[in-house]
Amino acid sequence: MFLGLVLLEMGMEYAQESCLRDYRMETLKKNLDRFFWLNYCLMLFSLLGFLLMISFRSAAEAAFAAAVLISYAFLYLLPAGLLITILRWVCRLGGLYRFQSARVLVYAAAVVSMSLTHLLAIIDQVIYRMYSFHINGFVWNLVLTKGGIQSMAAGRGTVVVFFLVVVGILLAEILILTACIRIKRPFFPSKLLWRRAAAALLLLCIFLQAVGYGISSFTGYAPILTAAGVFPMYMPVTFRHQLEKLGFTPHRNTELTLQSKGSMYMNYPLRELKRVENPKHYNIVWLVAESLAAPMLTEEIMPATWAFSQKSIRFLNHYSGGSGTRMAVFSMFYGLYGNYWFPCLNEQRSPVLMDILQEDDYQIELFTSAAFTYPEFDKTVFARVPKSHMHEAPAAQGWESDRINVSLILDFLDKRDPVKPFMVFLFYESPHAPYNFPPETAIQKDYLKDFNYATTNIKENIAGIKNRYINACRHLDTQIERILNYLEAHSLLDSTIVIITGDHGEEFLEHGKWGHNSAFTEEQIQTPLVLWIPGQKPREIPWMTSHLDIPATLLTQLGVTNPPSDYSLGYDLLGEEKRTFTVVADWNSLCYVDADCKVTVPLKSLMFTTNKITTLRDQPADEPARLFAEKKDSLMKVMKDAVVFSSKQKKNGAEISSMTASANSGRKTDSNLP
Repeated sequence: MFLGLVLLEMGMEYAQESCLRDYRMETLKKNLDRFFWLNYCLMLFSLLGFLLMISFRSAAEAAFAAAVLISYAFLYLLPAGLLITILRWVCRLGGLYRFQSARVLVYAAAVVSMSLTHLLAIIDQVIYRMYSFHINGFVWNLVLTKGGIQSMAAGRGTVVVFFLVVVGILLAEILILTACIRIKRPFFPSKLLWRRAAAALLLLCIFLQAVGYGISSFTGYAPILTAAGVFPMYMPVTFRHQLEKLGFTPHRNTELTLQSKGSMYMNYPLRELKRVENPKHYNIVWLVAESLAAPMLTEEIMPATWAFSQKSIRFLNHYSGGSGTRMAVFSMFYGLYGNYWFPCLNEQRSPVLMDILQEDDYQIELFTSAAFTYPEFDKTVFARVPKSHMHEAPAAQGWESDRINVSLILDFLDKRDPVKPFMVFLFYESPHAPYNFPPETAIQKDYLKDFNYATTNIKENIAGIKNRYINACRHLDTQIERILNYLEAHSLLDSTIVIITGDHGEEFLEHGKWGHNSAFTEEQIQTPLVLWIPGQKPREIPWMTSHLDIPATLLTQLGVTNPPSDYSLGYDLLGEEKRTFTVVADWNSLCYVDADCKVTVPLKSLMFTTNKITTLRDQPADEPARLFAEKKDSLMKVMKDAVVFSSKQKKNGAEISSMTASANSGRKTDSNLP
């Protein structure tokens, strides 16, 4: 009898515990389900900002965008939802529901994962609004590479605003979760009906947007293809092959794609470089300014540089090789399109121009007011230069660093070995946003006094922002003048090549964008070029030139007899051949530019973007299909040139080195080179 009572009591306790465990499991699941769907509603609201960036031109485009919005709000939350589900199942299988700490851990993971998802969506929206691209390899490279964030020159106010946004999102998620836990009444009238309706709507939207994109891709319907690119991580679905089997004819000859050569090896140069027996060893002073746009080189804004350009060769229609610093500087040293950056970085392959200078035992000193690690010029352009010859100024503002670097250069020139040639490179930072400058160089008095990336309304303050930029360019001129005065005072101009240029340009909402690295507009990709070569008559060059032409010009002056096509995609600026088009790159694309139009070509077939065709002055092309057909031969040449220096087979180190050997291969080399 006693034993029966004990067993009955134990059974009742087990049943109570089991009921309590089931109740806890069901409660946790119910709360997390509510939490997920409330976050879905919040994500729908957040993504409305992307809809505002679409210029709706048809009902089909609007329906497609709405379907993508409903579908992708769910897909963006799916990783966080899966994580929460996995943790919930772990607790169930491990019997951890009875521990409050385990339930709190699951709730905390839900809050953090959802907060991170919303934060990424907000950041992506801000980046796309400002620069017209989503979080991509370029952005991650910016965040993860040493010196990347610093290169943005983000002030303390920007950091504070970002911190407040993070805190705000976390607090909002905590409030949503608290509501899910506290409010016992159902959020929806019929749980089963809600789930069926939600599932049906999601499946319908996923189906409609996929079919819409597939048909648009097949027929070349640009509005939907363009709208798809507005949404981050959009995954296209095409069924071209199936439709062709059914007898339908696809829209052809409107798209080009170029596979990035990051997985390929460099076959560079194509042939061994030959030189005259006794080449000249000109000194080289190479001055590059961040964001120096072509219109800044005027007598009013940059009087010293302007005066020097009047006795030099000034190029009036000069294009950068990139809309951002990475591809721009890469193009001016290698003479190659920007897609070659990736294999050169992988192999840490230096340009043949720098190889020649080091073989000739140049005294090389490199200075930057930014960082050699971002972009990774220490692993590409200057990969073989000892670290001790690479100098980064430590000042807080770019203009201060510029002054320090110029002083260091003048000190080096005073102490150098006068018997050996020298090469000096300086990357100025004065014209980089937020365009800081000392008060005495303010030639535009009506400038924006306080420029905060996060809080300043760019559109309303663009005139004051541009005036800051003009004042910063005036300061840049004073620091270029210091070097030019030294060269002239010490009679070095008779033996020195001087290059003055910008890495790229800068846009001030002329076409809806501010800054650079966001579009291939004239404002962003044109920059001045002033070239002083001893013995050359001063003149102005009106035809199209490019950063791609600088290596061929310098190597010819240094006695290389090979045609430029053996080691670059540029032309000798002093030669007879003139370019009819140029190519500008960013992280994701190449842009073909000629006198009539621009055609943007994705670097990868999975970029989910179409070829963009505009006029040279960045207006929508009236007949893009006709322009594309007319330029097809030139575009195919670009495609071939973009792979001509690549190989599927890796060369060994000895073979690569021998490719840059000159006829006078017995010259002394730097024993410290890696």
